[in-house]
Amino acid sequence: MNNGPDLHLKTDLQGAVSEALQLRRPLLTHLNADTSWVLSLLYPEGSSRPAGRYLYNVLIDPWLQGPQSDLAAWFSQQWHVVDSSVQTIADLTSCLRDAESFAGRSRPVSSEQSDAFPGPKLGNQSLSYIDVVVISHEFTDHCNFETLKQIQPETPVFATKKAMQLILSWRLFDKVHPISCLSNSNHDWRNNTSSDDLPPWLGIARITTNRDALYFHSAILITFRMEPESEEQRIEGIVYTPHGINADNLKVLKQASPPISVLALLHGLHDIRLSVKRLNLGAHNALRAQRISGSKYWVSTHDEIKRAAGFVNRFLKRKVWTIEDVLKEEKREKGRIELDSPLADLRDVHFANLGSGESLLLV
Repeated sequence: MNNGPDLHLKTDLQGAVSEALQLRRPLLTHLNADTSWVLSLLYPEGSSRPAGRYLYNVLIDPWLQGPQSDLAAWFSQQWHVVDSSVQTIADLTSCLRDAESFAGRSRPVSSEQSDAFPGPKLGNQSLSYIDVVVISHEFTDHCNFETLKQIQPETPVFATKKAMQLILSWRLFDKVHPISCLSNSNHDWRNNTSSDDLPPWLGIARITTNRDALYFHSAILITFRMEPESEEQRIEGIVYTPHGINADNLKVLKQASPPISVLALLHGLHDIRLSVKRLNLGAHNALRAQRISGSKYWVSTHDEIKRAAGFVNRFLKRKVWTIEDVLKEEKREKGRIELDSPLADLRDVHFANLGSGESLLLV
């Protein structure tokens, strides 16, 4: 397990963007200590992009400030303990705008640049550097009205079914799309991930857990290519599962055609239970999910120990794991790790626990 300085961890966005431009690799930024993220992808060479833009920004589960509650405050309410790195969507937009300005100064304007895929606009004036929003769950620490209402209504939103229904009821956005589930019977995943409101090199889909009626333990799959289109192009993917997913359900990725190379798995370390019901599946499940997905990076998410109140809080139990603890326990159970053991695969896995405002270059 590699968590050393070669992780390309950055605390300033400009430095992170500089390295992303140099290496032409995705950049993952943690907006808070919980589970709000921005995935910044460089437009592939030869692809259409808006004038002056180099990065396509995917905003995931934004909750920046204020309390969140489900059903009612007396039932469940939480607050961030660690301040978000940006307090408003305007702050985030300013950071992303500065990143684009830096990118423009660092690179010559390409003759291939066009407005063929313009992104969110009103007339000829670009309103937002947030290109798409992804919502994984309907709960308000993922689908937060006070944060979402700050985003420009022209921004396309992709949400799971119940979250989509909630967002539509708020009437905040012009286009809200359901996230389709990957099929176990049809291994060609492209029809489940594409949309007219996404560039052709990007896809969004969902992986669900069997016998999970509420789809609480599910994952979002974001697929993309970073290289010019060709017959031998490599498709990469990010698996985002804030509550964890039954690891066996990720086997669908091994059947994918064309193949998907999983670059990063976002899965928390903490095991959280409500009475006997497991809410967040924790580090042991994450280890198994990483092995099945074969991800190069494992990034922890949704592990902020928030200030909580309400009836439900009395019954929540949290087991805090570190990566060192869970590996030690597994070593005690499994014995010495041989070179040909599945456990040895973890020696090439990069683990990262990003703080609020930190960025990770996925090389």
